[in-house]
Amino acid sequence: EAVRWAASEGIAGGYGGGLFGPDDPITREQLAVMLYRYAQYKGYDVSKTADLSGYADSAAVSVWAKDAMSWAVGSGLISGRSATTLAPAGSATRAECAVIFTQMFQK
Repeated sequence: EAVRWAASEGIAGGYGGGLFGPDDPITREQLAVMLYRYAQYKGYDVSKTADLSGYADSAAVSVWAKDAMSWAVGSGLISGRSATTLAPAGSATRAECAVIFTQMFQK
């Protein structure tokens, strides 16, 4: 039911063709995209962005996730795994998700 709602509101898009992986691990860029879309859905300010070019793996951010990752980093929700790497395709850990959700809903 949660996936159905998120898809109907444009927050979750799945893998395409109506396919979703609700039990799959979520990547950092997938999480950023869903939070970005949720923030837009709620009418939150999503104008604060960051230049990702300082991260050695910035080119690894998927085209469909660039705006969301820029916003998530600029808003302080997501930080690099190190000073020079974002690891956009890396799985978001439970601990990272907890911190990101806490930061998002405290702002």
